[in-house]
Amino acid sequence: MKSKIGKPLGTSRWFDVEQALVTQFSASTLDNDPMHLDPEWSKANTPFGGTVAAGFWTTSMLITMSHDIGFIDAFGESEGGAWYALNYGFNHMRLITPVPVGKRIRAHMSLRDFQDRGEGKFLFTIDVEVEIEGEEKPALVAEWLAMVLRS
Repeated sequence: MKSKIGKPLGTSRWFDVEQALVTQFSASTLDNDPMHLDPEWSKANTPFGGTVAAGFWTTSMLITMSHDIGFIDAFGESEGGAWYALNYGFNHMRLITPVPVGKRIRAHMSLRDFQDRGEGKFLFTIDVEVEIEGEEKPALVAEWLAMVLRS
């Protein structure tokens, strides 16, 4: 894996930002902000022209996007055995551009660092940029940490 530092891990497929998903996320986090839930209110009261996904929804999509890219699968194949990745947090994360409902997003990921922590544990630092289709600025940029464990 050290030879992959600084290189792309991959780009996920596009994911639709659907109102139903944003609404479900808001319900599960007890967030009743009309900016995420009420298209008419959002159109009249925000500069976004409609509802936008919660920043934490966009952040939570990193899990799905990383599975879509499959970098842990590739790691397991190269290192042998069964592996499991745990979200280990962030060194840095910024939510740059709100994500409008009705758009699509995808992630670009590359390996910033890889550390063998011993006892079958490996810490990955992953550079992430979440792109919004048709937008100049990204939704999110981050240094994301994943602790990979032998299962």
